[in-house]
Amino acid sequence: MLAAISSCTSPAPSFVKEEKPVSDSLVRHLQTAPVTIEEMEDVIKLNGRITPTEQKQARVYALVSGRVQSVKVELGDPVKQGQVLAVIQSSEVAGFTNEQSLAAANLAIAEKNLETRKSLYESNLVTEQEWLSAQTEYNKAKSELIKAEQVSAISGGNTLKAPITGSIIEKNITGNSEVRQDNDNVLFTIADLSTVWVIASVYESDIRNIHLGDAVKVTTLANPGKEYTGRIDKIYNVLDPANRTMKVRISMPNPDRELKPEMFARVYLTSRTKGGRKCCIPAKAVVMDNSKRYVIVKKDTTLSIREISLIKRIGDKAFIEGLQEGEQVVTQAQVFIYDALNVKQ
Repeated sequence: MLAAISSCTSPAPSFVKEEKPVSDSLVRHLQTAPVTIEEMEDVIKLNGRITPTEQKQARVYALVSGRVQSVKVELGDPVKQGQVLAVIQSSEVAGFTNEQSLAAANLAIAEKNLETRKSLYESNLVTEQEWLSAQTEYNKAKSELIKAEQVSAISGGNTLKAPITGSIIEKNITGNSEVRQDNDNVLFTIADLSTVWVIASVYESDIRNIHLGDAVKVTTLANPGKEYTGRIDKIYNVLDPANRTMKVRISMPNPDRELKPEMFARVYLTSRTKGGRKCCIPAKAVVMDNSKRYVIVKKDTTLSIREISLIKRIGDKAFIEGLQEGEQVVTQAQVFIYDALNVKQ
């Protein structure tokens, strides 16, 4: 306790007025707060935006050329895995279907021929070589059918389907438009938004105070009164040459889908400064007068003006010198009381 007292006591002048310009009844009912010793912390504010997690996105491309017959979903729609996104009229698909049908017919013929050759071989009417040749033709026809089915499955047929469950966050397709399988434009992007990222920018002066695993609070313009909690799980250790900032990533659970891609986010990170433990009072207790700072100290029914030195203000707290731990400072009508005490000096 002695160490704490000495660490926040300064030789700043103080004086107590013996007169009582403020009535005892008012003094008794004044709101006060004790001087405490606390670790001096700073709140770093970062700007960021909401983005989908990269691991939970799927991009849908055209695997065949053709004309878009219909589009079944719109931007922002939720979709299920396997749901049809669009229907395409394609001659390529017709070709794949024809090849698959032809391969199936050839397999049926080869299978029938194999059964016949086997029967004849068992009756010693054909040679073993002829039976083995029929087996080879059957295996070849079977392989051709498997290949045709795989090509047809890869192409997706006349429909584009959702590869994952999520929401449509990008759509670059309209009805009656032409698509080409050699075009690398994304037709749909689907993202699972049950978890999202907040990508925030850190200025050079704050980089030393950012650490992997730091807890943060996030607010959005859409829900300004609600705080979302998360942790920094990735630090991109490069600076953007345009604005001299470093990016950090925060993974945020999003079960209610309140956090939407491209939302603006304000990130608050509490960082301990090198100031150590200092005397702390509510910031509202401080009174400014002629560029100096004062507080009203209450002891029993006596009020006194005490000059203080402000080390740092962080949020609603003021870290100061000039008081001792446990002293009570007035947090109600302090300006009025300060003026009243000054008049009686």
